[in-house]
Amino acid sequence: MFTASLSNGTIISLVDDWPLQELKDLRKKDQFYCPVCEKPVVLKIGRKNHSHFAHHSKQGCSYLPEHETNYHLTGKRDLYDWLKNQNVPVKMEYYLPIIKQRPDLVFRLQNKLYALEYQCSTIPLDLIEKRTEGYLQQGIIPVWILGGNRLKRRGQHQFTLQAYEWFASIEQQTSERMIVYYCPETKAISHLHHITPYSTTKVLASYNEVPLIDTKIETVLYPPLKPSQLLQQWLTIKKHWRYQIPHPYPHLIERYFRQLVYKHRLSPSLFPIEAGWPTSYCELLETPTYIWQTFLLLECFQYQPLNQPFNKNIVVQCMQGLIRNRLFSQRNLLDTKSWTLSIDGYLDWLVKVRYLQRLDTTNDQYIRLREAIHPKNSSQAIQLDHKCMFRVIEKNPLYLNSKMKEELN
Repeated sequence: MFTASLSNGTIISLVDDWPLQELKDLRKKDQFYCPVCEKPVVLKIGRKNHSHFAHHSKQGCSYLPEHETNYHLTGKRDLYDWLKNQNVPVKMEYYLPIIKQRPDLVFRLQNKLYALEYQCSTIPLDLIEKRTEGYLQQGIIPVWILGGNRLKRRGQHQFTLQAYEWFASIEQQTSERMIVYYCPETKAISHLHHITPYSTTKVLASYNEVPLIDTKIETVLYPPLKPSQLLQQWLTIKKHWRYQIPHPYPHLIERYFRQLVYKHRLSPSLFPIEAGWPTSYCELLETPTYIWQTFLLLECFQYQPLNQPFNKNIVVQCMQGLIRNRLFSQRNLLDTKSWTLSIDGYLDWLVKVRYLQRLDTTNDQYIRLREAIHPKNSSQAIQLDHKCMFRVIEKNPLYLNSKMKEELN
């Protein structure tokens, strides 16, 4: 940490430019204390690393449990200087006594107060939740920026996210999610946006990176909205699901899925074409979309008579038991939204592919227009998945990239 209090209670900050000899003299004649837990701390004067204060190895801070590496200290200092250079009023490690929390940075922008947490290490879910709730109780807007070292790439558009990293995600106006990263080694700020999970920890997302010096704080808090062009990439995910080799010792959810499709005399690889799509709010469920969407098609929608009205509540009730029994698991997010929003997103998708028709927006009335499409073999399944995707993007030109346009023409 960069701040500490002296014996007389004066708070000093190493963010200010201290001459090396002055720090050495101060260390000889005074004692330093943590402003949060009030335990003695040590002044570590760095030549290669940043000068900073640290708790004694056997006396950790109960309010600041994680150890700050030089990577973290450098990033925190960079973000502080970055805000100062934009004339944004900012304080480093400002202690909030009412909630006993000390964010890395506190700043004010457009008459709103923000607490910026720069997180470079794993943190328990309950702790990040507690910190965020504390800020919100004080009318402070929490902003979580992850260290660039947290970015785990699996491919051009595929990444791995741990459970606590979802807590750092920001919901944009389009209901899409975004995570902000900063790497003090490259001096670059980056965004992972249009984050769409396809398993508990794996996601499909777009990534962009710009130098910190060329970035404004407004761009980080309110990034410009961009259309997603990842729908075609999703075909690769569906192909993986269709060609995956069954595990000899499947997890409970996979075992349930096999029983479900066998009950309807289907092969696990030949689940309906209308299942397994990245629909709005699907991130609210950790269960892969091909499983819970197949469940709804086979156990709910197919029992609704063709061209006869039914209410959305029927669909919610079908899912409720599996959610309650935790067979279908919900994802932990800071902005707690009802998992039923994922049902809304899927219903909208089924309307786009002309499986359903919405009759009444006020009472959520739908009718089923046709049977779900069951492919006969894997080759046909891939072909029909591709056709289904283009049926959707024809109605949504923003999904189109140049390659898609060529194929449509």
